[in-house]
This record gives sequence, C-alpha cells and structure tokens, in this order.
Amino acid sequence: METSVDKTLLAFLLALYRLDDELTMAEVVDLQNNVGTLLELRPDKEKAIIEEVNTILEKNPGLNQLYQEAMTKVASLEEGQLYQWLPPKNLLQQQLGIREIDRGYLPQGKPNQRTSEVVNLSRMVMTRDRPDKSVKKIEGLEEYWELPQAPIF
Repeated sequence: METSVDKTLLAFLLALYRLDDELTMAEVVDLQNNVGTLLELRPDKEKAIIEEVNTILEKNPGLNQLYQEAMTKVASLEEGQLYQWLPPKNLLQQQLGIREIDRGYLPQGKPNQRTSEVVNLSRMVMTRDRPDKSVKKIEGLEEYWELPQAPIF
C-alpha cells in the first residue's frame, strides 16, 4: 500500500512530538538539510521526501517505532479527517515563534489548499533550529494520538 506524503509527514511529526529523547545534532542537521530543504525548495518531489524521511527513521530506532505507531493512527484517515486538528497558519506561526510568514508552497495546476497543509506545517517545523523541540509546541497534535489504531497491510 502506497502512503501519501501528507500521511508520511504527519506520522513523522507525531513521532517527533512523542519522542522523549532529543535528536543528536547530526540528526537535526540531516533533518534540516534533507527533509527541510526538500520541503522548502521542492515540495512537489513527494517520493524523494518520503525516501528522506525513511532514511532518517532507519537511523533512529526509537523514532521509527513511534512513527510506525503514529502511522497506524493516520493511515485510515480520509483527507478531510487528516487535517482536522492542525492549527491555522497564524496560530502555528505564533506557536513556533515565527514573526513573518516565510515562503509558502504554491502548488501548480488546480489549487487545493488542503493538500499542502501538512507539507507547509512540516516545512515550518523541519527548517527550525531544533525541529524535535519546535514540534512539541504545536497544539492539536496530541489529538491524533487519541485515535484508535488501524491495521496496516
């Protein structure tokens, strides 16, 4: 079963949110330089984004375990449900301490604001100084952990 970039990124954010240990500086740099840069410069490269997330997960078993658990919660969500607890852009900026909005992803073709919501949230987190600490400031992510697990085949 192929997983969408939105579900992959949301599960990754949830895993970072629940991670008790801090990421090492090498992991932070990998996250910023690989996932963060891709999200900022080439958000349309979904396969590459998923591959970079998987590479980071392979290097951190604890984060990978949390990611797998988070994925069981978001895998069965429909598109509308996927975004229901994400904070609005202005509140997210406030929670992350962003004073001025950065360059957002403007998709080509038919605009679908919902599609890029998780990508934008992820980009804002992954490009921060400490993504693992920044994600913990986002209110609403805990709600996803309350969802029942769904089997992944």
